[in-house]
Amino acid sequence: MGLFTSAIIFLVSTLFRLSARNAGCFTPIAYRHKDFVLGLDLFMKRIESMKLGNSLALDKYLFDTYGKTVQTNFWGKKQYVTKDPLNIQTVCATYVDRFGSAPKNNAIGRPLLGDGIMTTDGAQWKRSRQILNPVFARAQISELSTFELHVGQMLSKIPIDSTIVDLQPLLKMLFLDSNTEFIFGKSANSLAPGTSSLFDRRLPEVFDEALRGTRKRMIMGKLRFLSGGNKEYLAKCAEVEEPEGSPYNYVLLKALTRITDDRKFIRNELMNVFFPARDTSAILTGNIIFLLARHPNVWNTLREEVISIGNQKLTFELLKSMKYMHGVISEGLRLLNPVSRSWKTCLEPCVLPHGGGSDGSEQILLQPGDEVDMVFSSMHVDPDIWGDDAGEFRPERWSGLKHSWNFIPFFGGRRIYPAQQNVLTDVSYVLVRLLQQFVTCENFDQCMEYVEEFGFTKESRNEIKVALTRA
Repeated sequence: MGLFTSAIIFLVSTLFRLSARNAGCFTPIAYRHKDFVLGLDLFMKRIESMKLGNSLALDKYLFDTYGKTVQTNFWGKKQYVTKDPLNIQTVCATYVDRFGSAPKNNAIGRPLLGDGIMTTDGAQWKRSRQILNPVFARAQISELSTFELHVGQMLSKIPIDSTIVDLQPLLKMLFLDSNTEFIFGKSANSLAPGTSSLFDRRLPEVFDEALRGTRKRMIMGKLRFLSGGNKEYLAKCAEVEEPEGSPYNYVLLKALTRITDDRKFIRNELMNVFFPARDTSAILTGNIIFLLARHPNVWNTLREEVISIGNQKLTFELLKSMKYMHGVISEGLRLLNPVSRSWKTCLEPCVLPHGGGSDGSEQILLQPGDEVDMVFSSMHVDPDIWGDDAGEFRPERWSGLKHSWNFIPFFGGRRIYPAQQNVLTDVSYVLVRLLQQFVTCENFDQCMEYVEEFGFTKESRNEIKVALTRA
C-alpha cells in the first residue's frame, strides 16, 4: 500500500510539473519545512508569534528570506503566502472567478454567520451584494446627526482633568451602539447602561467569545471541528424582529424585510454585516489615536485643519474634503489596519505572475484547492513600494498620491468592502469631534511599539492609554 501511494504521489507531481511547464510556469520558491506532511513546524511558529504579539514579524521573516511570494504547507494544503501587488490583483480582479472565499470562510464562519456576503461565492454572493450595496450607499450620507448622539455619549465618558484613560473600550462601545442601531434598528446602549437590557450589556462580552471561537477555527485548520460556537449568541441572533423607533432613516433590517420575508436569509446577512462592522471602525480609530499620541506634531497639524473648519456642520462632503485628515486615516490604514490579510482558494487552474524561478520573478501554476494568503499588512510597508521610510507614520506622503493595488485596506475588486465609505466617514467624524474638544493627546503606554492582539481583527494588546487635555 505504501509503495502504491508513493507511486500515485510521484505520478501526480510529475503531471503537475509537466502541466506547469506547458503553461510557461516555473517551480515556486518554497518554505523549507521540517514537517513535509502537514507543515506543523510553521504552524507552531505562527501560534508562538501570535502569543508574543508579533505575528507580522514572522511574515516579514518569510518575505525577507524567500521573496514576495512563498509556497508553504498548511495542514497538508499548498498555501501561497504573498505580498506581491500583481499576484493580489490577479486573485482579486484579473481572475477573480477562479478563486473563492467560500471554501475557507464558510468552514470557519458558518457556525456564527451562516450563508451571507462574507461566506459565499457565485450567485448567492451576487444576490447579497445587490441587496446590501444600495443600503450602504444611501446610509453613508444621511446618518451623521444620529451618529452624533452616540459620539456625544462617548465624549462625556472621557475625564475632564487629563486623567489617563483607555479609549479602546469606549470606542468599541460607541461603534457597537451605532452599528446595532443602524443594522438592527435598536442600539445596545452600552454607553448608557441604565437604558439597556442584561443581554445588551453582555453583548460585547458574548460577541468577543464568539469571535474567539471563529478565530480558533481559522487557526486550527483541519481540527476546527473541535471548536464550537457560542450557543447563547447564536440563539439571540436567530431572532429577527421588525425594528421600532430607531432614529436612523436607513436601518438594514428594515431594508431587508422590504425585499424578502426569508427570515434565515435576513438573519445571515445581518450577521455578515455586523461581524466586520462591530470592531473594524473602533479598532481603526483606536489605532490612529495610538499613532497620534506618539506623534504630537501630527496631532497638532491635524488639529489646525479641524479648527479651520470652525463651527460648520459635519457633513459627508465636508469630512471628505479634509485633505490632512485623509492622509492621517490612510496612513493609519497602511500601518495598522485591523484587517491584515485575506485568504482565497483556487477553484480552477490559474497562473500567478510571480513566485517562481530563482528570484521569484517568474509565473507559477496553481491547482484547485491551493490557497493564497494575501498579506496586505506586509505589502503596505514594503520599502520597494513606499520607500525607505515605509515603516514611519507620515501622513504627508498621501498628498497627491492615488490609491492603486499597492494599497487595498478594504480589499479590492468586486469583493471590496461595501461599507468602506461609511467606515471612513465615521472614523473622520470621531477624530474631528475629539480634536475639537481636546488640545493634546499624550501617550501613557510604557511600550512605544505596537503589540498585536488578534481576535479576528488586529488591535493593540496594551490598549490605547492616553491623557487628553480639554480645549
